[in-house]
Amino acid sequence: MINGTRFRLSMEINRQTALASDIARSQTQISTGKRIQAPSDDPVAAARISSIARTQANDTAFTSNLNLASALAARADTTLSAVGSALDRANELMVQGANGTLSDGDRATIAQELRSIAQDIGALKDTKDSRGGPLFMSGGSLRIPVASGISIEAVGTREDVFESVPTASGAQDIGAIVSAAADALSLSDPTARAAAVAASADNVGAAVAHIASARGAQGALGSRIDQLTERQADSGLQLQEERSNLESTDVSATIARLQSQQLTLQAAQAVFSRVNASTLFDLLN
Repeated sequence: MINGTRFRLSMEINRQTALASDIARSQTQISTGKRIQAPSDDPVAAARISSIARTQANDTAFTSNLNLASALAARADTTLSAVGSALDRANELMVQGANGTLSDGDRATIAQELRSIAQDIGALKDTKDSRGGPLFMSGGSLRIPVASGISIEAVGTREDVFESVPTASGAQDIGAIVSAAADALSLSDPTARAAAVAASADNVGAAVAHIASARGAQGALGSRIDQLTERQADSGLQLQEERSNLESTDVSATIARLQSQQLTLQAAQAVFSRVNASTLFDLLN
C-alpha cells in the first residue's frame, strides 16, 4: 500500500515537473520570438533552418558583389558617355577642318582642340575604379561571382573598348585616331592634307560608331546586373519568409497554450497538496 502510494506520488511529481518544463519553454519562446530553442525541438525544421542560414550567409556575400558590379558598371557607363561626347565634338571639328577655305590659323586652332580631346580620352581610358585599380582592365575583365555558379564581367576590357576601332588600316586606338586627325590638319601640303583629313574623318566616324556600340554593350551588362540584383532580393525575401515560418513563435497560440499549461499545473499542485495533507494513518485506514 505504502509502495503504491509512493509510486503515485513519484508519477505526479514527474508530471508536474514536465508541465513546469513546458511552461518554461513556452515562456522562452515568447520572450525570444523563436519557436525552436534546440534542434531536438523539431529536428526537420532545425535542419532546414540551418540550410537556409548557410544560403543567407552566401547570399550576403553575393549581394555585396552585386553592389560592386553595379557600381563598376555605372562608373563605366558614365565614362563611356564622356568618351562619346568627346568623339562627337571631334567629329564636328573634322567636318569643319575639311573645309578647304579655312586659314592655317583656323586649322591650327581645330588641331589644338583635337589634341586636347585626345588627352581627355586618354585620361578616361585610365579611369580608376572605387578600389583604386583600373576600371578598364587589360587582358580580361574582372569576373565577379554574383550567385551560385554565376560570375559576370561588369565592365568591358581596355582593348575592346578603346583599342579596337575598326578602320580601313586596321584596328586602332581611339586616342590615337583623334591625335592623327590633329596631325592631318597640321600638314602644310594641301593635297596631302586633304587626303589625310578625309581618312581621319572616316576614322573618327568609325570611333563614334564603335563607342556607341560599346555603350550599348555596357548598358546590357548593367541591365543584367540589375536583373540579378532583383532576383537576389526576391530570393532573399522568400528565404527569410520560409525561415520565419519555421522558427518564429506564433505568439497568440503560444500564449494560449502557456495559460492552459499554467492552469493545469496550478490545478495539479492544488490536488497534490490536498492529497498529501493526509497523514500516514489516514492512508493506512
